[in-house]
Amino acid sequence: MENKEKILKRLYLVIIVILLVLIIIVIAASAKIRAQQSKTPDQVPETKTEEKLFAGVIKPEETVTVDTRIIEDGLRQMGILITEEYYFTQVEEYTSTEKAWIFDSTATFTYSYDGTVSAGIDCSKVRVDRDEENKRITISVPKAEIQSVVIDHNSFKIYEEKNGLWNKLDMTKYNASLVEFENAAKKKALEKGILEKADEGAEKMLRSFVNSVGDIEAYTIDLVTQ
Repeated sequence: MENKEKILKRLYLVIIVILLVLIIIVIAASAKIRAQQSKTPDQVPETKTEEKLFAGVIKPEETVTVDTRIIEDGLRQMGILITEEYYFTQVEEYTSTEKAWIFDSTATFTYSYDGTVSAGIDCSKVRVDRDEENKRITISVPKAEIQSVVIDHNSFKIYEEKNGLWNKLDMTKYNASLVEFENAAKKKALEKGILEKADEGAEKMLRSFVNSVGDIEAYTIDLVTQ
């Protein structure tokens, strides 16, 4: 009987020791977990602080602006921009009559010549304005004008000539009449609508140039002829 009691006591002691060991293990584990948790709070506030710093910041939208001075300077450097040409071949008859008392002496010749009438705009007068609020660029362009009338003297041909009795053909008189030929060619070119075509050509060229300068996709381009 005494042996049985001793055995039970020893068993109780063993159980108590095991329980104490388990309690110690649990306490140690919980202490370790608390130690790890005590480190993370120091890092978390930093993240929260950063979130607070950037919470009220709104990232600005990217805006595209165009420096109109670059466009204006580029256009003005073009100088006289020829946008339309009228080529012609003119057949004329030149007559020179001189009087001696009651008699006339007439010299004539029939000839032809080639030439070119050029029309365009003076780009030094171009003005560029920008409306940033409405995203519009307005280009004020002067109206096209006749810029030159060129007669090709190498193309000059005489088909028929007739000298008067005392009135000989004098080419200096012909040279003096070149101004009249140029005026006649200019008039014909105007009748053919050279200025209207030159205005259209100028608009195409200027739009092409502006589109090649910078990023203007966000803008509406208006060309105004003045």
